[in-house]
Amino acid sequence: MILDIFAQHAQTREGKLQVELAQLEYRLPRLTRLWTHLARQAGGRAGGMGGGVGLRGPGETQLETDRREIGRRISYIKNQLENVRAHRERHRAKRQQTELQVVAIVGYTNAGKSTLLNKLSDADVLSADMLFATLDPTTRKVDMPGGRELLFTDTVGFIQKLPTNIVAAFRATLEEITEADMLLHVVDTTHPHAAAQIESVEDTLAELEVDHLPMVVALNKIDLLSSEIDPRQLFDLACPAVPVSAQSGAGIEELLVAIDAAMVRYLHPLTVLLPYKRGDLLSMMYERGQVDGEEHTGDGVIVHGRLPHRLIPYFEPYLTKQQSINE
Repeated sequence: MILDIFAQHAQTREGKLQVELAQLEYRLPRLTRLWTHLARQAGGRAGGMGGGVGLRGPGETQLETDRREIGRRISYIKNQLENVRAHRERHRAKRQQTELQVVAIVGYTNAGKSTLLNKLSDADVLSADMLFATLDPTTRKVDMPGGRELLFTDTVGFIQKLPTNIVAAFRATLEEITEADMLLHVVDTTHPHAAAQIESVEDTLAELEVDHLPMVVALNKIDLLSSEIDPRQLFDLACPAVPVSAQSGAGIEELLVAIDAAMVRYLHPLTVLLPYKRGDLLSMMYERGQVDGEEHTGDGVIVHGRLPHRLIPYFEPYLTKQQSINE
């Protein structure tokens, strides 16, 4: 049933390839059940009109033909998806050259991830009240309250006990999560099994080995809850949580502030003496990191701030002696 839903919602070439791969890998070990009405191994007439003892029956011949055909198709699709993966890797590398940090939006299917991305970025990503409306990752730039810019990526929704063949088929898509700097977990607070859904998402993130990333939880659909209910008291969460409504926009500003604060906590602190001619690096600190203070001297600007680890090499030549000692 899950695969049928995926097939109905696959629109792009990548999505269709991923769904077909999952379907074929699901069908392959189950082929034997499809031909039980034919003789599996027979001699005499069952092996054919002129068959002899030990000759293969029509059922086994059909099984071998189907296995070979499906095997060839699986190999072809995997090669095509590997090309897609390489293409996305090039785009990801190019995107990382902009030095923008990435927030991957994760959550149970139909939790409102695409609607939230639309609200955050004024995008037009497909959002609908249906399972697995999004099968392909979509990335949008979002202006944060502190003046920085972050990239938010919408990803395929999770389900309880996500089948391993689906995880494998959607490897290229799920890599967007593994390459993220931070996770935004969207929860449908109105669902009667929301707690179990949270646990399922956390289990999948652990399977993808990204559960160590900083995370903020968006407790979505509060517009459908009673105003007397605080959704933060409904769940036992170990990370910051903000009640929001992706539909009405309630709580969006508070969510962005929480994401900004969580991202800053994981930035690397440093103190550098930047020559006045390196205004580009000073701008980078303001746009990509956090500036805690400046001191103007005759040699340049002493800047106390925080940066993503991947930006530190740009500033290593200008680390202060005290910073070097501390390192």
